[in-house]
Amino acid sequence: MFEVRTLARHPMESGVRFSTDNIVVIPRHILQEVQAFYNDRQVFRAEWFSSVASNPYLSFRVKAVDSGELKVVWISDYNVRTSASTMIEVVGPEP
Repeated sequence: MFEVRTLARHPMESGVRFSTDNIVVIPRHILQEVQAFYNDRQVFRAEWFSSVASNPYLSFRVKAVDSGELKVVWISDYNVRTSASTMIEVVGPEP
């Protein structure tokens, strides 16, 4: 088992705030979903809503049996996808 820690740089705008001149509502722009894949198999999924803070931090645990690629995908409410990936190497126990 290992812990995955992510920090998304995103404003997470709720869509209920006004601009500084109180004339225009700032449009909603949030990350709606986070998905994680290990060797192309989904191992984590979360749905987020407008009350999540800006630049949200997320951690979760994954069990690795084989070495492979870990990929995290963030999906905004405009269906914009951002991702990050890394290779994970599983080594056997020390003799």
